Amino acid sequence: MRSRTNGLWLGMLMIAVAGCDVPTVSLPTPSHSDWGRFEGEVVASWDADGRLMTLREDFAYVDPAGRRWLAPAGTVVDGASIPRLFWTVIGSPFSGRYRNASVVHDIECDEMREPWQDVHRMFYEACRAGGVEEAQAKIMYYAVYHFGPRWELIAENMVEQMIGTDGQPVEREVTVQHVVRVDPPPPTPEELKRVQEYIVEEAPEPEALERFSRAALHRRVGRGRGEFTPRTDAEGNFVRPFGEAAPRELPSWRERPEAKPAASGDRAPRPDGQIPGRRPTGTEGRIPPISQETIQWVTDIVQQHIDRQAGTPRMARYQVERSRNGYRVLVEYLHEDDQGQLAPYEGGTSTVRVSRDGQVLEVVSGFASRERSERMNYRPLDRPIN
Repeated sequence: MRSRTNGLWLGMLMIAVAGCDVPTVSLPTPSHSDWGRFEGEVVASWDADGRLMTLREDFAYVDPAGRRWLAPAGTVVDGASIPRLFWTVIGSPFSGRYRNASVVHDIECDEMREPWQDVHRMFYEACRAGGVEEAQAKIMYYAVYHFGPRWELIAENMVEQMIGTDGQPVEREVTVQHVVRVDPPPPTPEELKRVQEYIVEEAPEPEALERFSRAALHRRVGRGRGEFTPRTDAEGNFVRPFGEAAPRELPSWRERPEAKPAASGDRAPRPDGQIPGRRPTGTEGRIPPISQETIQWVTDIVQQHIDRQAGTPRMARYQVERSRNGYRVLVEYLHEDDQGQLAPYEGGTSTVRVSRDGQVLEVVSGFASRERSERMNYRPLDRPIN
């Protein structure tokens, strides 16, 4: 990752390496009343892992409409609300003039209390209030609006364990409502270049940035190059690049070997007497292995979801794991490098949660914080995918 730094920032990093608490003082920012104002300064210290920062004092941004966005003391931030690939262009979220905006944005994306559209617009206005140059602020706004975190309210069926009248543990399904992340797939290096070209050549207003979808970005004709469109066959179906086969026709979840329905419509027990989709009795919390058929079934579901969201086929490696209420899928995206070889790239990861009946429930792109990992019941993406 290439970070734009100054002498002060380098000095602060040296202190961090030495293991000391590092106060992060806001860079001087011009006063732009049209873009709102900041209250206080970002004062924080690095956590032991060197990747997370904990705020030591309250900090806030007041937007042009007078709305106050608070970053309370004690909150942990990690810069994950900004697609990591864009760090190569704009620098680390903890450096430069957009640092104050990224801190408030990080917290709002983690709390998910307000509509994601409002939170991302606040980030753009806070960048401008902090003195970020217009073109750079628009690149970052496009990044968070079209590639950054999103969330929505869903109703989910979950398994709840309780003690029956006979004193034995039993499981039942309950429906709960909660807010989940539904991030789009992270940008590719090619999309990063197209965003920069679009901003520089068109100088769009923020409202135009919001309307200019990912699909429109793919179709755009830039100066000195032709139009890019995803490859399709005679019927208009996506042709997956590099010779990869297209996903299979998805079967019903009840057609899987592990979930054949009984004549009554109930789930049929396997020969060992266990009910498919339920935790086997006597396993003391152990999770049974997944068949290759189910791994392929879950992978196809996630792959088709990603292709629809991206507007073009995406090359990726998938690792499927079973969770209590379904499956989690670790996705490592690939792209064609300068030598024409498939390779992973910075920030090209997602974690997808899939229900037992094949519904994509939650998608978190990029590095996921420890707190969110625990909430989603998956491991952080800090290790390679085999």
